[in-house]
Amino acid sequence: MLSNPKAILAKASGMVCLSLLLFLPLNALSQEISEIPGKVRVGTTIAPPVFMKTADGRWEGLGIEIWQAVAQSMNLPFEYREYSDFWALLDALKKGEIDVIPSLPAAERHESFMDLSQAYLKSGLSIAVPAEGAGSKWVSLVERIFSRDILQVISWLIMMAIIFGTIVWALERRRNPEMFADNTLQGIGHGIWWSIVTMTTVGYGDKAPKTVGGRIVALIWMLLSVVFIANFTANITSSLTISELRGKVRGFNDLYNARVGSLSRSEASDYLAKHGIAVIPFESIEEGLLGVASKNLDAFVLNEGVLKYRVKKEFPGRVQVIPGTFDEYFISIALRQKSPLRKPINKALLKLMESENWTKLLDRYIK
Repeated sequence: MLSNPKAILAKASGMVCLSLLLFLPLNALSQEISEIPGKVRVGTTIAPPVFMKTADGRWEGLGIEIWQAVAQSMNLPFEYREYSDFWALLDALKKGEIDVIPSLPAAERHESFMDLSQAYLKSGLSIAVPAEGAGSKWVSLVERIFSRDILQVISWLIMMAIIFGTIVWALERRRNPEMFADNTLQGIGHGIWWSIVTMTTVGYGDKAPKTVGGRIVALIWMLLSVVFIANFTANITSSLTISELRGKVRGFNDLYNARVGSLSRSEASDYLAKHGIAVIPFESIEEGLLGVASKNLDAFVLNEGVLKYRVKKEFPGRVQVIPGTFDEYFISIALRQKSPLRKPINKALLKLMESENWTKLLDRYIK
């Protein structure tokens, strides 16, 4: 007996739809794989610790090792193409001269001409400052104690002690010669000794005025001494504190009153300028860190990982990186817009980040 024609038509339609559903993903995947270039062009530049080149021309660094692991997982052939700086790299990606940049901070302004992979690292800006050694602190303390301002205050106090000591000697020299000798030079010396002891303490009792005029002058001097010593102590404390803080940066807010440098045209330089912080531009990181080491700069601001690596390798004991970051951002692999590499790269990257080697890799370059 023949089946219902409507039922047969429904079954046939269902089988056609199922076939299409099964066929289309395979066709799309096949098309996507065929669009992957035979040899991926990978852009690099000298930028430790992300991109570094050995003496024999081999590439290494955090970005290089991450890319090599991803490419190996995908069984993807590639070649490196070197450029002068990150700006040249971005321009090459925009023009289609390269397919991949293994490491790039995510920025909204780049989204118009590139795609980004899964973020694999969170970073931010950090501050490098002159290192504070134990020996240098003592030298710095002595320099501050004998600074011009403090020596001026001490000279002024000595002058006032000489004036009041001389006045007391003049009033006491005849009626009190046993304490304030009648001899001019010796007597003035005793008067100065009395005025200094009175100013710094309450007196030892070895010398004391007996005349009415001498006691009145002594009373005035004792009252003034309290004011002078309090003012002197405040000046000393203020001078030491200001000297300690001058040129010292301990956080972002201190940058407003400091000599701050950064790499020219960098994200750090733009961020500081946007927040009203005057920036001295440098063409190289080494030049900026040399400025910090020689104390011609109070601080140099750049990416945390870059600063830590360069300081550790090139300026140990001379420059230190302040703990903490600001203007935090994520780092990804940059790709050409609508690149067929994005999905397979994400899969390989996530697999790498879940492996035991991931932490070791990060520790080797940015800890």
